[in-house]
Amino acid sequence: MSGTTVINYGNDIYAFDQGMVRAFLICGKERALLFDTGVEKTCLMEEIRELTELPVQLCLSHSDPDHRANISEFDSLYLHKDEVCRLKESCDTTQMILIPIEAGFVFDLGNRRLRVIHCPGHTPGSIALLEEEERILFSGDTVSYGPVYMFGEGREDAAYMDSLKRLDELSGKGTFDRIYPCHNTCPIGTGPIRELLSCMEGIQRGELSGTATPMKDHEGRRVLEYREGSSGIYHI
Repeated sequence: MSGTTVINYGNDIYAFDQGMVRAFLICGKERALLFDTGVEKTCLMEEIRELTELPVQLCLSHSDPDHRANISEFDSLYLHKDEVCRLKESCDTTQMILIPIEAGFVFDLGNRRLRVIHCPGHTPGSIALLEEEERILFSGDTVSYGPVYMFGEGREDAAYMDSLKRLDELSGKGTFDRIYPCHNTCPIGTGPIRELLSCMEGIQRGELSGTATPMKDHEGRRVLEYREGSSGIYHI
């Protein structure tokens, strides 16, 4: 696949890394789960078949374009119910079965179970997947060193901060200690959760100074990069 690198993280976890974004293939004994499909059009299923012959389910972390480039290779996909309309508005899904899911839904792959955690903020229907037995969180775009995009359509500051607080509470209980993000370094520890939350709080209180970037939003406003520790956020 042009521009795509397959990474084996062990424990039957693979990534299709396209530089700016990665999708994950998580294999169990009875089936596999593909979490997102990347930004570059490829023959993704051909690459999957070099790794496993298991039946594959597709789930989207959210519907931004850099996560859904290859959904047409699949007959159906799972996504949070609050993301369905957003996906339909942004691409043609008439040939697919969209399966809306909610927080608490479990993907049972045979010997491993992945529980859906609703993480609104980056988009209304953003989700993460929690594998409690292995203490792993597949965080989508909600947690990474970033910078996390918090400007543009669908972003909501208060919801994002609430999502980070809930993830921080879960990690504080030892529910997970490794995070597999779709962007930047992977895997990472739980530290970025508090850094991102602190960053958002600083932005809200006007206590952080942002650095200008070349990007502008749809209204022509300059996007700023805010940082806390090793983590960053793009914000207006």
